[in-house]
Amino acid sequence: MGLITEKSNKARREEFDVITRKKNVARLTISDLIIPIASGIVFIILSFAVFVPMVQSAIDYLGQIKEVEGKIEQLEKLDMQLTKLDETQTNKDVVTSRVVIPKILLVSDLVYYLDTLATSLNLEISELSSSDSLDAVSGPLGYKGSYDNVLSFLDQAQNVSPYMLRLQNAEVSRSENEESGEVWDISLNVSGYFISEDTKEPDIYSNFQSYTEYNDIVEIFRVKAASKNQ
Repeated sequence: MGLITEKSNKARREEFDVITRKKNVARLTISDLIIPIASGIVFIILSFAVFVPMVQSAIDYLGQIKEVEGKIEQLEKLDMQLTKLDETQTNKDVVTSRVVIPKILLVSDLVYYLDTLATSLNLEISELSSSDSLDAVSGPLGYKGSYDNVLSFLDQAQNVSPYMLRLQNAEVSRSENEESGEVWDISLNVSGYFISEDTKEPDIYSNFQSYTEYNDIVEIFRVKAASKNQ
């Protein structure tokens, strides 16, 4: 019985030791938590340092794709609008516009035209001067003559002139002359426009509007160009 008891006690002690060791192993300490906590912190830092920028880059890339798709759509629309234009007629209209609105308009040319027109209508010059300004040649004018000739001068300068002229601040007055009788005086400011050389490239992505939508203006250009060639 003594042997049996001794063996039983030994077995119980061994079993107790095993349970104690398991208990000690299962017990968590601060040192056991450091590694998992540190790993979690590192993962969070990596998420913000790596994954968040990656997501932001992906969003930016999608935005760029949409922008490119929008530009492609604009170019396709522009191509369709240009295809509708008659190339031959467009080239002719460009030449016509260059005749009416030249790249350079000399003061002497404008003054000579106005003086010639006034002389042909028997108008007497009372004031005539011009100077260069931004994309235009302008200056005050003054003429004297009959009522009909004054009106004819205004009409031809505005509608028949080979240049694009703008008449402003026109004032007409009547006076009596012992020799010629009734005399009409006209004073106004005339601006003749030209197209200055522009080195800026056109924006192909801006809204395109065909010049053919302004056929009335195109026709005026053609009439003016024809009068200049006569």
